[in-house]
Amino acid sequence: MQKSSLSEGQLVVVELGAEWPSAALAATSRTRRVLVQDDSESPAAFAVRVGEQLNGLQARGIALNSAVLACSERLDEPARAARAELARATASSLARHSGGELELVATDRNDGRSRPALSALVSDLCKEWQSAAVVAKLRFAGDQAAPEPEPSAEAKSRTGSRREKLNDGPRRVA
Repeated sequence: MQKSSLSEGQLVVVELGAEWPSAALAATSRTRRVLVQDDSESPAAFAVRVGEQLNGLQARGIALNSAVLACSERLDEPARAARAELARATASSLARHSGGELELVATDRNDGRSRPALSALVSDLCKEWQSAAVVAKLRFAGDQAAPEPEPSAEAKSRTGSRREKLNDGPRRVA
């Protein structure tokens, strides 16, 4: 039996203080790689570590077809900047392999202050990565998944051919 040169999987990234994104994972049976921010790790250092892990996965021939970013309620500038960097690095990794889905998941217990900040980030990601067939979504605990924007014709064609490839055989461990 010949081993495939390219495995696919899902990345789950959990910021310090975020809740486990079980609702985002319940509908999928993909094999997952989980990266969790350490207690002593700054948001910027965590973003760098996730970027290094993404590069390592690519070097080993592992392609991501989806990613979930469990966001904490931190809204200070270092946390927001690192979250944006982390999301863009993940979207870039998805784009290198024909696109995929990036879902940001959060719990908004701080009087709704997280919603505008995360909505703005997802909106920016949608604009930046739509042509690369990367779909960004936002979900808050207890909410239904936010409606996703309609992909461009190019994105639809790239995603369609990708789904055909995914159904060709068994999923590999990421």
